[in-house]
Amino acid sequence: MDSETTIIPCMRATIERYAMIRRGEKVLVAVSGGPDSMALLHGLHELEFPLEIAHLDHQTRAGESGVDAEFVSQCAKELGLAFHHESRAVEQEAAAAGRSFEFHARNLRYAFFLRVARERACAVIATGHHLDDRAETVLMRILRGTGPAGLAGIPPVRAQDGLRIVRPLFELTRAEIEAWLRERRISWRQDESNTDPRHPRNRIRHGLLPVLEREHNPRVREALLRLAEAQRCDNAMLDALAGPALAGCRNEQGSLDRAAFRALHESLRRRCVMQIAHERDIDIPFDRVIGASHFVATACTGQYFDLGAGVLLYNGRTRTEVMSGPPAFGGEPVLLPVPGEAVAMGQRFTARLIAMPAEADWRSYCTPRRQVFDADVAGDRLELRSWRDGDRFTPFGMTGSTKLQDYFVNVGLPAPWRRGVPLIVSRGEVLWITGHAIAARGAVTPATRRLLEIEVTPCT
Repeated sequence: MDSETTIIPCMRATIERYAMIRRGEKVLVAVSGGPDSMALLHGLHELEFPLEIAHLDHQTRAGESGVDAEFVSQCAKELGLAFHHESRAVEQEAAAAGRSFEFHARNLRYAFFLRVARERACAVIATGHHLDDRAETVLMRILRGTGPAGLAGIPPVRAQDGLRIVRPLFELTRAEIEAWLRERRISWRQDESNTDPRHPRNRIRHGLLPVLEREHNPRVREALLRLAEAQRCDNAMLDALAGPALAGCRNEQGSLDRAAFRALHESLRRRCVMQIAHERDIDIPFDRVIGASHFVATACTGQYFDLGAGVLLYNGRTRTEVMSGPPAFGGEPVLLPVPGEAVAMGQRFTARLIAMPAEADWRSYCTPRRQVFDADVAGDRLELRSWRDGDRFTPFGMTGSTKLQDYFVNVGLPAPWRRGVPLIVSRGEVLWITGHAIAARGAVTPATRRLLEIEVTPCT
């Protein structure tokens, strides 16, 4: 193939086929300095689109990433284009956030590109992903374990925050791109980490894919891309259905109606979970998507599910709360007078003395945020505090006591969240693990003469 005569026409045809860039629109080009982004930059420049350049320095490779930034800055000067640069200690930030370097770096890059594009009135962000990137991504996700969204691979156009992210090199191979750069005598920066076998993508690129081509299917890349295209088509339909389905399940506070969620087809339930995770910037594996869908639909009241990145799902009787955190608690216990109010852990606790009705359906009246107790047993001075090592209680309906730590394990509450669960303590003993179980001590019995109602509401 004559790259000199095909690269520019191929880019032009790809841009037109997928309606990537309209005439007159300004394009922010993401340029790392590598061969793909340099071909993208020079190709778009030759096609005479209005361009600006963005580069994020990851502060890696013992200072080499800073040299890349200088190289891209010089390219911008030579082409007479505006250059936007940011430098971040990505590796340290990723470790502090408990995320993988690749996932965190990608999020930072796109956040930077989107911010610059909005500030500079660019309607489009162009990245250098090409045909080989697409095939490698699909194979890598298959090996890692993925769902339908992952199998779709890299799309030619993606809308985000009112902007379009486009891939004009979508149908070009790495070999074609590098041959064109050499013919044009366009230099680029070589990132040595792209050959490091410690990275899964490099093992796929330099090891597995060549073996598959040589020993199984010489056109394996085409097969992977056909799979991605078929899945991308199906995904578009499912995503279009999932948006209204999720909107019909949740209220303004973001909690899910469990019955409405349960009534959805399992495929849509999983899509709803993926959308919730995406909204909270969670890189969620597909097995966790399946688990979360099953949890909302069928798990017991009072249980938690770890969605990832400090976000939990909590099942009430009729709704599932999506809780970000973990919540924090510090300081001395807070006094809750009876009757009266107190504020702790970002929540308001209200204690009321109410008349004892002749008959009452306490099972339907009480909720994870509202409970009733025998006022005479509870007393008139309650404390609000967090769990302490050694705390025990006897759950209502049981006779033997249990450690709170064991209780939290049994209900699936992750360790970082346990000290953020408010406890209501009466005379030194746990009366209520709010949002969870009440103690047998203090429960309403036929002998109860006065009722204490405690309600927990978020502070506004």
